[in-house]
Amino acid sequence: MLVYYSLRQFWRRLRYTKPTHRGIDPVGEAEVYLAYGRTKEAVRVLKDSLKDDPDNLHAKVTLLRAYSSARDSQAYVRLARDVQAQVQGQPVWHTIQENGRQLAPQEPLFEVKI
Repeated sequence: MLVYYSLRQFWRRLRYTKPTHRGIDPVGEAEVYLAYGRTKEAVRVLKDSLKDDPDNLHAKVTLLRAYSSARDSQAYVRLARDVQAQVQGQPVWHTIQENGRQLAPQEPLFEVKI
């Protein structure tokens, strides 16, 4: 059974085509994956999207959501530091901070400043 699943995963990775090559918005596809609890696939799509367009803020924020769902605190903190300058003071930053406090309460980046 293990061999079957390993081969199936290998086949999926081998056949993977980027959403942009299929005429699909990668962020939209990742949102669908997240809605169905398929976090690994969402992270893969978003990382591929950011390789092609590293300044895509919408993809970065969605990737933060995926990291939050996956409870990946290290990746979340790294990416939050990257987007902080672009979104600080906006409502999305407050959401990033709230999620960050749950994932990494010791991280000073997510402290509320009064």
